[in-house]
Amino acid sequence: MVGRVLEWVRKVAGELVELARGFRRAMLEESVSALEEEYVELESVFLSMLLGPLIGVKTATPLLSLELLDSLSPAEMRLLESRALKGEDVLGDLFSALGGEW
Repeated sequence: MVGRVLEWVRKVAGELVELARGFRRAMLEESVSALEEEYVELESVFLSMLLGPLIGVKTATPLLSLELLDSLSPAEMRLLESRALKGEDVLGDLFSALGGEW
């Protein structure tokens, strides 16, 4: 009888340990995905701040933007290009659907 109870306690303790490990894994994965999303957002803000003055958006001085442009890696430039190609022009699509030009 005592042996069965002890075995049951061990089994429950093992299950609780696995539950705690599962929670830990889930929290780590959620934290990593949140950090990845934050990184993408910060990268977008940096690129907007950097390239904004070159198209007339006042975020930083054009001279500062040109100086910081050297700090962009080729990978970041490819990312910027891919985002520009994938970007959606919602207003342009709307005006085209209505028969106007944007």
